[in-house]
Amino acid sequence: MKKNLLTLGIAAAVGSLGFASPALAQEQATSLKISLTGKGHMLIVPYYTVQSGNATLLNIVNSDKVNGKAVKVRFRGASNADSVFDFTLLLGPGDVWAAEVSQNPGTGFARLYTPDNSCTMPQMVNTDFIGRRVNPAVSVPNETREGYVEIIAMANLPASSPIYNAIKHTNGAPPVPCSGDASMPAALRPLQTEEGIAAAGLANPTTGLYANWSIFNVADATSWSGEATAIVAVHDDGQPGFARKVMFPQTIGRPLVMYEGTPVTDLTADPLLTSGTVAIERYDLPDLSTPYTSIPTPAEQASLLSSILAKSSLSNEYFTDDAVQAQTDWVFTMPTLRYFMAINYATGSAVYSVPNVPYFNYLNTSVAGGAGGRTVACTSTSFQFWNRSEQIDPATTASPLFSLCGASTVLSINAGDAFAPSALAAGVTRQNTELNFADGWGEVFTPGNYRTPGFPIFGRYGLPVMGQAFSKATSTNIGAGVSGNFGLVWAHRFNEPAPYVPPRL
Repeated sequence: MKKNLLTLGIAAAVGSLGFASPALAQEQATSLKISLTGKGHMLIVPYYTVQSGNATLLNIVNSDKVNGKAVKVRFRGASNADSVFDFTLLLGPGDVWAAEVSQNPGTGFARLYTPDNSCTMPQMVNTDFIGRRVNPAVSVPNETREGYVEIIAMANLPASSPIYNAIKHTNGAPPVPCSGDASMPAALRPLQTEEGIAAAGLANPTTGLYANWSIFNVADATSWSGEATAIVAVHDDGQPGFARKVMFPQTIGRPLVMYEGTPVTDLTADPLLTSGTVAIERYDLPDLSTPYTSIPTPAEQASLLSSILAKSSLSNEYFTDDAVQAQTDWVFTMPTLRYFMAINYATGSAVYSVPNVPYFNYLNTSVAGGAGGRTVACTSTSFQFWNRSEQIDPATTASPLFSLCGASTVLSINAGDAFAPSALAAGVTRQNTELNFADGWGEVFTPGNYRTPGFPIFGRYGLPVMGQAFSKATSTNIGAGVSGNFGLVWAHRFNEPAPYVPPRL
C-alpha cells in the first residue's frame, strides 16, 4: 500500500513539473528570449551588495491582474554563485513585494528585512543569509554580502485554486496572515509536499513579473537604481506562452521524483548538485536551468539561456575626476556560469557540467584565489580604454588580459588598488585597473572560449554577461551643511556575437 501511494504521488508530482504533460504540448512555450517589455517569466537582478554601509532594495511586481504567481527568489554569492538565501514568494494578482537587504552589524552576514504582508514560505524571511554552502576557507559572512538574484515564476495561482484565496489580499492583506511570525494557514500546507502541489490546482506560469532594484548608502547620501533583466518563455511565433510548472516544496529532503528514478540531471545542470558534491534538496529547485519550455534537459536550457545573454564585447563610460572626487566601478555578472562550472571547496578544483559548448569549459575557465579555491576566472578576455577626446589610453594599447573572476566581478577604475575606496566598496571579487586618463570610455571584449571540439572559431559566440557602471561624485557648488553627493548608473552597451543554436545534448 505504501509503495502504491508513493508511486501515485510521484506520478502526480512529475505531471505537475511538466516532465510528462502531453495535453500541454500544443500550448507550451518552445524557447526563451530577452523581454523587450521588461516583463517576463524569469528575472535576473544583476547585482546586490551590503558592503561598507550599502544596502539593496528589491521590489518584485506581479503585473498579471488575473492570476497569482508562485515565485522562487534566490540570492547567489558573487564568488561561486553559491545559493546563500532562497524562499518561495506567493504573489496575488497585481501584488508587489518589497524588501531591503543590509548587513547585520552583529554577525556580518547579509540579512533580509521586509514588512510586506505578501505570503512567503517559510513565513519568516526576516533573517540572516545562509553561509553553509560558501567556501569555508574564507570569510563566510563576507561571501554572502555581494552577488545577484534569480527570480522564477514557478506556477500561476488561478482563482480556481484554494491557494489563490489564501494569498489574495482583502483590504490590503491576505485573509489570514501568512508572513512574518504568523502560523502557516491550513490552505498553504499542501505546498509543503510534491503531492500537495500536484493537487493544489496550480496552472502553468505566464509572463507578467518585473522587478526594480536600488542600492543606497545613507551615510554617503548616494544611491543607484535599475531594473531586472526579464526573460520571457515564448512560442515559435515569438509571443509569450505558457511555461512548465516547476514548483517544488520549500523544504529539506531529496526531491520526490528522484525516488522513482528521475536523475538529478533532469532537474538541474548545477555541476555540484549533479555530481553529488552537494546533496540536492527540494529547496534547491527550480533554478534557471530547470527545464521551463519544451526544451527537455537542463543542459540544453543552460545553453539556450546563455545564448540569449551572450555578448562579444561590452562598453561603458568611466568618471574618476579628482576635482569632484569621482569614482567608478563596473559590474559584470554571469548568471549562467554556475550551470557549466563551479568550485568543489573540498578539493579546490573545478567541476564541469556541460561539455563542449562555447561558453564556459575547461579551456577558458580556471580556479583562482589561493588555497581551497575561491573564485572562477574566465580567460581570453581583454579591454581597451579611451579618453573623451578619441585618444586610446597608453595603459591599454596592448589590450591586456582581464579576468572576469567569479559570478559577479567588480572592476574599479583608477582606485589605486583593489582595497582602496571605490564607488561600491566591493570586497568579494573586486579588481582594479589604473589608467592614464581620468574620464572616458572603455570596452571589455568577451569572446568566450579559445577553441572547443566542434566549435573551432575563436571567440565566435561570446560570453553571457550583464551589468552596469556605478559612479559617484561630490558637487563643489553647494552650500554648507547640504550633501552634494550623487550617484550615476549606466547599463553596459554591447555587441552581439554570432548566433548560436544549442545542439541537443
